[in-house]
Amino acid sequence: MINIAIKGIAANEVITALSEGLDSDWKNNYGEYSLNIKADKGEGFISGINFPNGVGLYKFNLKLNDEYCLDFCSKQIQPFKFIYLTAGKIQHQFRDEDCTHNIKEGQSLILGANYKSGNKIYLPKNEDIQLILLDIDRKKFVEQLTFPLEDMEYIYHDIFADTNAIRTIYHHTQYSLKMSHLVNELNTINLKGIERTSFHGAKALELLTYMLMLYKDDSQNKDHQNILRQEDLKKIKHVIIKIDRNIEDVGNITSMATEAGISETKLREGFQILFNNTIHGYIQERRLEYAMKLLLKSDKTISEIVYAIGLNSRSHFSKIFKERYGVPPKTIRQNNKQ
Repeated sequence: MINIAIKGIAANEVITALSEGLDSDWKNNYGEYSLNIKADKGEGFISGINFPNGVGLYKFNLKLNDEYCLDFCSKQIQPFKFIYLTAGKIQHQFRDEDCTHNIKEGQSLILGANYKSGNKIYLPKNEDIQLILLDIDRKKFVEQLTFPLEDMEYIYHDIFADTNAIRTIYHHTQYSLKMSHLVNELNTINLKGIERTSFHGAKALELLTYMLMLYKDDSQNKDHQNILRQEDLKKIKHVIIKIDRNIEDVGNITSMATEAGISETKLREGFQILFNNTIHGYIQERRLEYAMKLLLKSDKTISEIVYAIGLNSRSHFSKIFKERYGVPPKTIRQNNKQ
């Protein structure tokens, strides 16, 4: 295993140390430091940027030919680290502990090393790894707050008040669907210059916000948790499949949620996140798509089609069909016959 000692906490110091350890050149563009990994070391890139509010954003998208340990061993107080692993697997260890934590795809961490410690992140070889890392400089972040630290909710105060890193904080969880979409946005942006810098700064704060909300939600009894997690996605997909396969009789939202084992609130939010639509809106879209298919590829009458898609009113069907496609269903049928 190859050890890379990272003795600084600023983005330029972190990326410089990584470039030396990976024997790869780094560059600076509008404050974003980055490096492309040389072919003999693996493939991919690493980037990092700091913002005046104490937030740092790092992206790792790589596949390495050897095992590496990223040893964050600065003598300064370590920033809080918020890690979101979207592909692959990694391990973490506090420098003053023997316990090793295994982190898998779809999981996230909050790390707060105490003032005597640091963080070791282990990257396996021949593994496609994608992760986003937020570094929160404790003192800078607290100093830029526009309200007294004492006004924070206790659960957040418990984290940010520890500016001298007296305690060790470790929180391991699945990240939420909203966080998943934000990470995807960060990984797929194609902006340059000040636009890219501004985008990174805004999304980093948004991601931090959702992570704190998830941290608070995790403290609740499972029956009272409201934030959608990756594990909820399977339940939502079950509802989607049922709608698509049984469009003529989808049931009501309560029955769908109960059958899938998910709350109505989470189910509604899931459709909003996945489709930017309500459940009823999604069902109507699928009904109209199926109706168009039947108009074009079957001999069913319009009345039969209305029944086949689970509606009762032919006039209502004609109205929403025309709103969606710009022409009434009878026009589609007539044109298709010609």
